[in-house]
Amino acid sequence: MKLGKVLRLLILANLALPAAAGAQLSISYFASDSEVAPALSDSLFVAQGRIGDLLGTVTFELSIGPSTTNPVACAQHGWQNEQPYSFTLTYDVATHLAVFGLAGQTLCYVTDYQAFDAIFIRSQAVVQSSSVHVYDLVLDGITIPGSCLAEGPNGLQIMQIYGAPLRDGFTLTGDAMMVWGKSIPTNSQLTFQIKVANMLAVDAEADSWGRVKALFQ
Repeated sequence: MKLGKVLRLLILANLALPAAAGAQLSISYFASDSEVAPALSDSLFVAQGRIGDLLGTVTFELSIGPSTTNPVACAQHGWQNEQPYSFTLTYDVATHLAVFGLAGQTLCYVTDYQAFDAIFIRSQAVVQSSSVHVYDLVLDGITIPGSCLAEGPNGLQIMQIYGAPLRDGFTLTGDAMMVWGKSIPTNSQLTFQIKVANMLAVDAEADSWGRVKALFQ
């Protein structure tokens, strides 16, 4: 049996577990983008908070859109060291509108996709003595166990939340906190991303696999 077929069978088996449990919320963790990429389709939107240039005019700190490299809406935010910020991400199934709010900023994106099965929270801290933590997560009134923490140098953690009826719309709330030392990170060296995806079995040889992996860069 080809590796691609085995991969599809394993992914389908894993995805069936939450449904069999009566759509009970579950979480799992990944240590690299390559572990996640084979299970994702192109149906995806991403909300992002990154350190940027700390409220400067060169780049942005908040965004939402089909990918992190192609944001539709961006905003400035002056992160404070070790200061938690509450955020909200909502999706309205009737309007296809996704709304990301943090610290008084509201960013909107109308997605073409409706079939969402899972939420991925990705935290990354590249610089020594830096960290980013996404925690106190609540999905549609249900507290999600665990959090997503990355600590530098070169820290990365990906948290998957699945088993919820996301296709009916959802509201995700939580807190995000960035920490840094003497060397202040820039741009996406300190970042978190909330990615809403349609989980599909993708053959390892398929062209779409490469496109999906690019969304995580």
